Amino acid sequence: MTNELVSGLIRSITLRLTDAGIEDASIDARILLRSAFGWTAAEQLGNLLGSAPAEHLERLEKMVVRRATREPLQYITGSIEFFRHQFSVNESVLIPRPETEQLVVQTMAFVRERKIESPRIADICTGSGAIAVSLALEMPAAEVHATDISADALTVAQQNTYDLNAELHMYEGDLLEPLSGQFDVIVSNPPYIIADAMHSLQPEVAREPSLALDGGNDGLNVIRPLLTAIAEKLKPTNSAAYIEIDPPIKDAVMKLALETFPHAGISLLTDLAGLTRCLSIEHA
Repeated sequence: MTNELVSGLIRSITLRLTDAGIEDASIDARILLRSAFGWTAAEQLGNLLGSAPAEHLERLEKMVVRRATREPLQYITGSIEFFRHQFSVNESVLIPRPETEQLVVQTMAFVRERKIESPRIADICTGSGAIAVSLALEMPAAEVHATDISADALTVAQQNTYDLNAELHMYEGDLLEPLSGQFDVIVSNPPYIIADAMHSLQPEVAREPSLALDGGNDGLNVIRPLLTAIAEKLKPTNSAAYIEIDPPIKDAVMKLALETFPHAGISLLTDLAGLTRCLSIEHA
């Protein structure tokens, strides 16, 4: 990589990423350059006609090579925005998606609508901690608990908790097993992709931990025991659970939820793209 004008550097990186099959190559090129140089978007714009800083070119080249192999951009830069905050991520955790913010929004709306002053909330399969930390930051009066079966994922979640100055409790273990007592709201973004669909994932998604993606032959390997555990730990009245799901398994999830929670209000919620993305379980 040569020491050329920043604008030319962006163009050449864009071409390399386009050749690698990356759709938003120009956006990624700019993000990689900012990350490598330590610039803000405004600084990048102001330096377009200036020379690229030579001392950072080697770092930028390594980042571009990684992206050209379809490594997720967020793993390369080490962060992603979720619910107005920057979260650290690495290959140990699923990259938080915008649609997952719906779990935070639904929980906040339920707590406020039902006027629950100090809710006990559990986030299961917390991964990077994005959901749990966001809830703790948005509702300081809440008692937030988070679990994950992966020690490496919890390391990332704990770092995010520290960096964002959030207060919550984290536990290593399977689903709700580490938790005691009952909860006002339980949320989860569990593994839900049908095993046969794993081989057809976008290259970037395939680089994320399969432990956080693979839902087994019917996509319900984790959701099935999760719903059973939620039924035991969710308060019987004035409580709710929100579970992210994949559209192809919506009918099976609905059937299972109706069987597990015969006295609750069960519904499926769509995301901004109109896709069924969330199972809602609410007790009056």
